[in-house]
Amino acid sequence: MLFVDTSAFLALVNEKDNNHVDAARFLEDIKTGKARVKKIITSDYIIDETLTRIRYAVGHKEAIEWGKDILSSNVVEKIEVGKEIFELAWELFEKYEDKRLSFTDCTSFAIMKKIGAEKAFSFDEDFERIGFKRLP
Repeated sequence: MLFVDTSAFLALVNEKDNNHVDAARFLEDIKTGKARVKKIITSDYIIDETLTRIRYAVGHKEAIEWGKDILSSNVVEKIEVGKEIFELAWELFEKYEDKRLSFTDCTSFAIMKKIGAEKAFSFDEDFERIGFKRLP
């Protein structure tokens, strides 16, 4: 399982992003099977955050296009942050006083822990700091 983070989605959409080339190359590796991924997941919180960041960094039209694509995708499973995940995220948020984690990051970590995902398509080093493998 591969969890996709905002930083990866934003890098794919924004050609000016420093990680755009690496993100596009990794996505191509996934499509061609070079990078073996059985299941791709993200969350409603990541979709929320990504829509906002695309709108600010690239534009409203691009955010709408990306939103329509991700919401209709049959390839990316979208997990909703419900009460259980929210509570697990809150525990992580409280626990890691020494790390500057966003609450959205904590929801991602909680989801990954709950479903047993070990890898994230992300350019956010916090995933590694919490113990996950970050790709590419």
